[in-house]
Amino acid sequence: MTGVPDDHAGASEPEVPDLAGVPAAGPPRPEAGGPVRPEAGGPVPRGSAEGGTGAGAPGPAGDRPPVDPARMSDVDLATAVIEGRATVDATTARWVLLVGEFDRRSLWLADGAVSAAAWLRRECRINAPTSTHLLTVARALRDLPATREAFSTGTISFEHARAIAPSVGAGRVELARRADPIFARAAAWMTPRQVARVVSTWTDIADA
Repeated sequence: MTGVPDDHAGASEPEVPDLAGVPAAGPPRPEAGGPVRPEAGGPVPRGSAEGGTGAGAPGPAGDRPPVDPARMSDVDLATAVIEGRATVDATTARWVLLVGEFDRRSLWLADGAVSAAAWLRRECRINAPTSTHLLTVARALRDLPATREAFSTGTISFEHARAIAPSVGAGRVELARRADPIFARAAAWMTPRQVARVVSTWTDIADA
């Protein structure tokens, strides 16, 4: 099998969770006592193509004047929090993809840096662990189209993408590509820690 070391020839492929009944995006609706969400006509899950910008939620520059959160209704405030988070994630994804292309072209060499991570620390003023995690995710996204798409639309966060990134390892890139849609789908309703556990179990099986 392509991408699997010879000593794994004939071994069965690692299984991934059966998520046939899992919603494609967004966590389940909160129970009583959770954030206020409208019924009919309410906000759709984050990252959905149907999702609009709620009152007071981030939108295009000049779209509407900022609204004081203290003056927003409960429903509008809850909607704005969810949509605002999705906007942050989508914007972060755009930056991560830019970093990935910058790294792929090795543009840091022309600027006298010893590595892409060193350039990021110097020019973007970020800490060493952060630059390392950033580059790890940016490189992994090249082989994880479903995760890249979910991240780019704000359906999942950087931490979700970081949890999925280890699936792309030496000898299992092709396997990771097959599992990628399931990982991305699970990340739409799991926490990053839960996704990390799923991916860790999967990689243990893949490397066995």
